[in-house]
Order: sequence, then structure tokens, then C-alpha cells
Amino acid sequence: MKTIKFKCWIEDDQEKFYGPGPNELIKHIQKEGSLSKAAAQMNMSYKKSWDLVQRLNLKSREPLVILKKGGQHGGGAEVTPYALKLVEEFDKLQRKMSEITEQQMNLLKVLE
Repeated sequence: MKTIKFKCWIEDDQEKFYGPGPNELIKHIQKEGSLSKAAAQMNMSYKKSWDLVQRLNLKSREPLVILKKGGQHGGGAEVTPYALKLVEEFDKLQRKMSEITEQQMNLLKVLE
């Protein structure tokens, strides 16, 4: 069966900045309050997730995730309101793209 697929991401200076992976990581951080737990849920190393958050924060107009160092009460991670808005808008974009793809499935019927 033929299907239409798409991938969508945001670029900055022709370099991938934000896409499905970072979007999912931020959602997990929001849910867990922890970068290490979010990374584990995505089967991602802590180092990779930490590097990703650092890159996102560096390239973003405002921080997306505030990492709190461990200590007596442990560390944590907080998703900023700016990041929540970004997640919301990216999810809307993904839904719109999926709707367009579904609408265009009729194109494939011509090919079969």
C-alpha cells in the first residue's frame, strides 16, 4: 500500500533546531520533572539529552528547559512557559500536516 510521509522540523542557519525528537523530550521532561527520567523513557542517554537541551537553550530566544543541579534534595528539570508554547505550536503544525496528508491520499488512488 502506498502512503504519503512527511517530516517536519525547524531549522536555524540550515541546521536542524527543533523537531519531533526535541518536542517529545520536552513533553517527557514536563511530565517527569527530570531530564534523566525523560531520557530513559525515550531510550536516550542522559548525556545526549543534556546536550540536546543545552543546544536548544543556546539557539532559542528564551530558555526552554531549566536544569537544576542535584544535591541533598536531588536535581530536576523545569520546562519554561516559552517551551510549552513552542510544544503547543509544533503539535498544531504536526496535526495540520497530518490532515493535509490524509486529504491528499486520494492522489495515491490515481497511482494504483
